[in-house]
Amino acid sequence: MDIHEGAERMQQLTKALIRSYQFRDWNQICCYGISVSQSHILDILAEEGDLTMQQLARRMYKSISTMTRVAGQLVRKGYIKRRRDPADGRVVHVSITPQGKAIVAAIHRDMLESQKTILRAVPARDWHSAFQVLEALTRGARQWQETCCRP
Repeated sequence: MDIHEGAERMQQLTKALIRSYQFRDWNQICCYGISVSQSHILDILAEEGDLTMQQLARRMYKSISTMTRVAGQLVRKGYIKRRRDPADGRVVHVSITPQGKAIVAAIHRDMLESQKTILRAVPARDWHSAFQVLEALTRGARQWQETCCRP
């Protein structure tokens, strides 16, 4: 198999996998009254702590205006809070609230259960190799994102 054939096969497989995960995410996350994008924002803030809107937009590969709108929805739900930077009033920081952390934890528990079901389709002896491949693909995707599609 050459690189072109490999790319074709990878396109087919990742498209099917991503589509399955998108539906899984939508089905499991939306029952909590938030969108998948809102869930990703909460995940980032839970993992990284206080961020500026610009940093958050960069991590989400979205424009600041889009992040401002989505963050506003999360503020109204009580899942995140915003504050102006005392040194530069143009800069807005966002952070997750205890209520936001609780919803992230609940979604995480549900996602782990679905991952267990999915993982059962792979023999346990192959898990290590599968994880290595997924890690390499994630690194490659991040490298590609850093050079391609800035909002």
